[in-house]
Amino acid sequence: MKAKMNGGIINIEDTECRLQIGDVCCALRFKDPAYSSYLKERLKRYITEEEADLTIDITVNVTLDKEESNLPYPLFTSKSVKGNDFEFYNGLIKGTLNLEDKRCAAFFSGKGIDAFKHFMFMVYYTLMKYCHPGESKNNFLVHACAVSRDGEGYVFVGPSKSGKSTIARLSSDYSVLNDETVIIKKEKGSYIVGSTPFRGDFLDNENVSAPLKAIFLIKHGDGKNIIKSISKMEFITRFIREVISPNTLFSTNVENTFLEMLDFCADVANEVPFYELQFLPDRSFWDSIDELEIGGRRCEDTQYNAVLVYHGAAREHAVGKDMG
Repeated sequence: MKAKMNGGIINIEDTECRLQIGDVCCALRFKDPAYSSYLKERLKRYITEEEADLTIDITVNVTLDKEESNLPYPLFTSKSVKGNDFEFYNGLIKGTLNLEDKRCAAFFSGKGIDAFKHFMFMVYYTLMKYCHPGESKNNFLVHACAVSRDGEGYVFVGPSKSGKSTIARLSSDYSVLNDETVIIKKEKGSYIVGSTPFRGDFLDNENVSAPLKAIFLIKHGDGKNIIKSISKMEFITRFIREVISPNTLFSTNVENTFLEMLDFCADVANEVPFYELQFLPDRSFWDSIDELEIGGRRCEDTQYNAVLVYHGAAREHAVGKDMG
């Protein structure tokens, strides 16, 4: 196929890149092939030839660089939805979506790659709920570093500057899935962790998945590595802050969205061992993990605890945070 642009003839392949995000595939088409080339190079391990679940025609009036765009946290995104049309962040992102035709048109205005990331987060959740409704309940994007070691997945969760990219760099002898955003999902009754294209500073990540062995809420240590148990209530309160809210392109009910997140966090707390890790900036934290007898399923009444943390965690979400 060919397309005419700026008086010349270019291949459609030059303007399109097919991006695999977990179980969904998006064909991203740009008028300017430079954007497609940029993403193909930046996200090359996630480029696929699979059939697209959605084709997105993108008009860009931004620079897809790492400059901060100061977008608000997605749970509280200003959003307008009318029919098939959507608009976010007071017009920074707007477009139209027809899921039956598998087509979307999106316009970006402003600066910074954050706008593109936020949009793709919503695209992911939209396609999961439309194409894979039975698998979307416990399937979330999480701000975390993930490492596959001896066939098992370890997830390191924390806010910006907590050390996710440091953990990735110190784990380069193993398979680093990502240092910024991963997929945690329940499959056949057990949780697994998978990579996404949305990486941070660590460049050598791998597009793989692994059974989830344990989750560590991380902090920089002082003098020695410390791993300690924490309560479910503390885990849920801290973990939910790093879960990317499951906003679709059309969702507007913030309360329902937040309850989905609480249910997910409560289920993870029941099924996956979790700890706090205070670590030194060297590989010795893996020795501390090796010395740990990682426990199994916990049996507290997480549903009750989730209700208790609802209002406190919601307030935490209202605090601005780095989504880069």
